[in-house]
Amino acid sequence: RGIWYCDNDYARRNRMGGLLLNAGHALELGYLSKQQLQEHPEWVATVDGKPNPHRLKWSAPGLAEAIADTIIAQLDKEPTTLSVSLSPDDGLGFDNSPEDRALDAGDWDPVFGDNSITDRLIWFCNRVAGRVTEKHPDVLFGLLAYVNYNRPPVREEVHPNIVPQIAPITYSRAQPMTDDGEPNNKALRYLVEGWGKAAKMTSYYFYGWNLAEPAAPNPFITKWSVDIPIIYEKGNCRLWQPETTANFESTLHGLYLGIRLAWDPRQDPRAIIDEFHQVFYGHAAAEMSEYWRFIDRLWVSTPEYSGCGFSYMRRFTPERMARARQLMNKAIAACRTPQEKARVEMADLSLQLHERFMKLRWDLAEGRFGALAEEARQYRAWIEQLALDYRPQFAFGYMPWVYGGKGGSLYSAYFAAFFQPAYDDATRIWRDFLILTTPPLRQWRYWADEQKRGEAAGAAREDFDDSAWKATDPCVETWSTVGYHNYMGAMWYRQKVALPQVPQGKGVYLWIASTDGSARVFVNGQAAPYVTPLGEQKGDFNGYCQPASFDVTGAVRAGENQVAILCERTFLNELGTGGLLGPVVIYCQRD
Repeated sequence: RGIWYCDNDYARRNRMGGLLLNAGHALELGYLSKQQLQEHPEWVATVDGKPNPHRLKWSAPGLAEAIADTIIAQLDKEPTTLSVSLSPDDGLGFDNSPEDRALDAGDWDPVFGDNSITDRLIWFCNRVAGRVTEKHPDVLFGLLAYVNYNRPPVREEVHPNIVPQIAPITYSRAQPMTDDGEPNNKALRYLVEGWGKAAKMTSYYFYGWNLAEPAAPNPFITKWSVDIPIIYEKGNCRLWQPETTANFESTLHGLYLGIRLAWDPRQDPRAIIDEFHQVFYGHAAAEMSEYWRFIDRLWVSTPEYSGCGFSYMRRFTPERMARARQLMNKAIAACRTPQEKARVEMADLSLQLHERFMKLRWDLAEGRFGALAEEARQYRAWIEQLALDYRPQFAFGYMPWVYGGKGGSLYSAYFAAFFQPAYDDATRIWRDFLILTTPPLRQWRYWADEQKRGEAAGAAREDFDDSAWKATDPCVETWSTVGYHNYMGAMWYRQKVALPQVPQGKGVYLWIASTDGSARVFVNGQAAPYVTPLGEQKGDFNGYCQPASFDVTGAVRAGENQVAILCERTFLNELGTGGLLGPVVIYCQRD
């Protein structure tokens, strides 16, 4: 049992430790030399018709034996090693040659929209494990059950020394696995129970933070109260090793509850949390209990299932944020001792940080662009300072490996990657151009073009009838919200826009704050080219969480205009979003 970030005293007091299963991404890059791969090009995977040096062709003769021999040599040097990893390298894009595909069992994965490759992986790893255990019979092999090999095997038996480490990265971070409103929970229960039956024992690598936006208060009270007893009862769990961050200020309850329930899953989770509140918060116990359970309900009861912060405007409405602040203020007033004040203050700072985050989201959505870049910079600077101030408490995301090993807050790093580009670009547009659409464009009709026939059918034309399409606000609703959680395809958005007369000779542009995947823009039926940051023009934009501008100069007119945007989710990320992720504005050059 363990969590990633805590001090030795905390680990000792909570009896953490024991076998640390080695299940890191090692199989393809950790055991073969460059010389071996040069001598055996047939071992290199073929992905989409091209050799991929980062992947291996598991069906290739001699490959499993070569990896096993490397592991045997390592164990001969260090015979006390308890565990080695057989987990493939991170990401997707595995060999799709006929030989490797023939090793699959035809088990359809509804989450990834493709056949699971678990059986081919187990077939290969069984060969490695069998050869190694002939000489080292006690070594265990950690094997991540991850991405498109998350599901249990349907044909292959798992070698008894292989310990699958269940890592459901594309599944819900908020709702417990018994909530069938969450689109993938049935699949999650299937893989938990399936691995529990297939393997001698399993390890669980649940995620103790919300993907790509870990700063929001997130206690995991309900989710882990439900999920942990299930994985011990149904999933044959023997090793509780969740991925966590230095997030004691936001997820203290989950971190503590997880290691307590992993010690004895028969305990009453509510009694554990009640005792924790009483002992930790003292005179403010009742008030802090009310605050944290309120926050927990927001995560669990909101029908939103995507990751990251793009669902937060739906989950953390202004009214709910005001209520959270009211509850926190009551707790602050209830404190009597310096220790109680210090502990409540850490939670209060977490809420203050989240209040600033939500202000940035609402200001972007409602067109208050002028101060966004500076306020985003201040937000990041505050995170970094909090991370340093609370480094001894393992709070606010301080990680030694962030920023290329220089150290810093993971919260800040994710914010810089996924959110700050839109804020910086919004302020640039406000400062240097004239915005023609105030407030921003947010109310769109949408249609999932599953067969990709929309353009041929005229979905970009002015006179196309979209009256049967449903409506969405992409600042508040993700594809998950509107019923397309696992959708990998095209989505059309349409909206009529009234514009003033634009002076002759002035460039006019349509700006998208963020997308998940590609975007093509049509105005009054005309395709508008994407303008790169260097000023080059291309047919479309393809990226993730980056702003994009399109040149619509020759297509717009004074009065009513028809805007159509074709988005496509081009790769599977861990967030479950898709398409437009923010507001759209039309702007022009100033006089």
